[in-house]
Amino acid sequence: MTPREAFSLFEVAISLAIVALSVTSVLLLFPMGVKTQQQARFRLYAAAKAQEMVESFAASHNANSNIDAEAMQAWDVPVGYRATHPDLETRLSTHLFGIMPLPMTIARRLDSDNDEIQKILDEGGYLYYSQPQATTNLDPTAYRTAPPNEAQKLVFAVTGYAQNNAVFSFPWKAWPYYVPWPSPPVQGIHKDEHLPATAQKFTYPLGPFGYCWETASDPTDPHMAVVFDHGEGVLRYGYRQYAYQQRNQDNTNDANRQVRQQRESVIRYVQSALWYAKQMGMPSTVFDPASTVPLTDFVVTSGPYAGRIDKQVLALRYLAHAAMCLTRWYSLDRLGGQPSTTSPTPTTSVLCDAVMLNGVLSPKVWVNHDKIIFWHESAMNLAMLNAASNPYDWGTPRPLQRATMMDYPLIEWDLSSTTNMLPSTALSGASQMAAQWRPLSASPVVNANRSYQFPEYDFSSVWSTNADKVTLTAPFDAWQRCRQIVFWAVDWQAYNDFETAPSAPVDASKYPIAGPLGAAGSEMGFDARMGHNLMCDPLLYMFRNPEKLLAYNQDVSGLPTGANVSSYHQDSDDGIEASEDQGVNRAHLFNGVFGADRNCNLTLDRGPLPITSRMRAMSVGRFNFYDPRVPLVIR
Repeated sequence: MTPREAFSLFEVAISLAIVALSVTSVLLLFPMGVKTQQQARFRLYAAAKAQEMVESFAASHNANSNIDAEAMQAWDVPVGYRATHPDLETRLSTHLFGIMPLPMTIARRLDSDNDEIQKILDEGGYLYYSQPQATTNLDPTAYRTAPPNEAQKLVFAVTGYAQNNAVFSFPWKAWPYYVPWPSPPVQGIHKDEHLPATAQKFTYPLGPFGYCWETASDPTDPHMAVVFDHGEGVLRYGYRQYAYQQRNQDNTNDANRQVRQQRESVIRYVQSALWYAKQMGMPSTVFDPASTVPLTDFVVTSGPYAGRIDKQVLALRYLAHAAMCLTRWYSLDRLGGQPSTTSPTPTTSVLCDAVMLNGVLSPKVWVNHDKIIFWHESAMNLAMLNAASNPYDWGTPRPLQRATMMDYPLIEWDLSSTTNMLPSTALSGASQMAAQWRPLSASPVVNANRSYQFPEYDFSSVWSTNADKVTLTAPFDAWQRCRQIVFWAVDWQAYNDFETAPSAPVDASKYPIAGPLGAAGSEMGFDARMGHNLMCDPLLYMFRNPEKLLAYNQDVSGLPTGANVSSYHQDSDDGIEASEDQGVNRAHLFNGVFGADRNCNLTLDRGPLPITSRMRAMSVGRFNFYDPRVPLVIR
């Protein structure tokens, strides 16, 4: 056998050293690889969450129909404050969307690059976490237990300053008002309080507290009252006597008499509408046209209301509706057929004779089918034209058939001066004084008149006159509307108090307080207003504590870790109309002082980390998004 040279012990030692160094290097790099893989995973979570949030922000409902929207002062209703602003974190940080502020006591323990988290908190911002489920727009009854979700380790904040947003709803008058077109003067339910002495109050056939708002909406137009209800001798004229009062009390089975009475009643309604058109200075070519080609433009009016486009639009609305009511009691043949007979006769037209109303004679008009069509089409044409060309003329409600975003005025708070403020008064039902900037509209509002809820109050003096300070219509660069969603990864649920720490401070504007109630001098107290409105979750998208569905209704700090807390959730057994957090005596529940089931597992959990420890949050992503200044929803 031929001998071979073997490795020397020195060579073996060197080889073992190289292998040991390689293995050690791999072991040293392994945690870094795990961290890189973890960071990549959280980046995916962050990207998905950012897209989900923006999608929900842009496409979810923004109505809050269970709040009061009008008052005599801006500070007595919550519609013009932070809770309703079109900012991403404001819209989504509610109990219906699953985006919630991290408890401030926990957020203050987190370190980050350049101390960014603490700077955001110092400027009044919040650090947010999300529920284990998606950013939803669901009924709270769909709430369910969720398994632990690694995505809850994501926390995020919105950086960049929010804009001076448009007012969500004008607090003095929730414009626009919509009515079907054509229609009679608007009437509805309203208690006697806060109504002017001239208000037309009445009792509905099936309920009390009726009043006609439009007859009280414009103090400069007393004539409108005739269209709704007016008496001349023993007869009554207007819509009310036709719609609510005309009944055959003698013999309900006498169909012929019923028809005869209704025909007489509807003619008196038409006569009052014709009279109003004449009072508004409408030419005879409108209320008794020779040509029945519908109007496509405004007409020249005369008299005290000359030039008031809103008045001719109203006049045609009432006249068209009254004339249409004729078709309930007169057949097409009786109204002259289609096209109608040229020469009016008692068998082919209905005579609306001249009558004296308030000392002024109404026009004498023979009404046939073609005239009814003329008034209807003209009313529709001028209503659409007025809404499109005069968006800041509030003299007439907008047609319901044409509701568009352009009906909503651009109004912002005038922040340009600290001296040009609204006169300070006390909150309704309280002694605390309030202050507020003045509203500033993109164009001057004309014929604002009075609101439905408080028609006795003249709010014409509240407007700012600094027209040069309007910013909503000013040109802007893209960067001026850019904000960022910044994500970090941190195991904040490792803290011992992550479920017993109180909720982050809740903005006061998130409480859906009732508007002023009670007559002047005997207003409902502020505390009573806090408990007045029904707290119906599906109708309060932007209000209440964002942690409401998770918040505890009693102290759980004495319970053992792992205890079942399903019966400790607020409103856990009361359904969607629950109001466990309502009222001044339940402010601690509204504010979530007992903590919340923040991982949604119906179990009281405590992490191993003491509250004295600090954590470092790892930055995982930044996403730019467009910050709108006006309320918007992409359907």
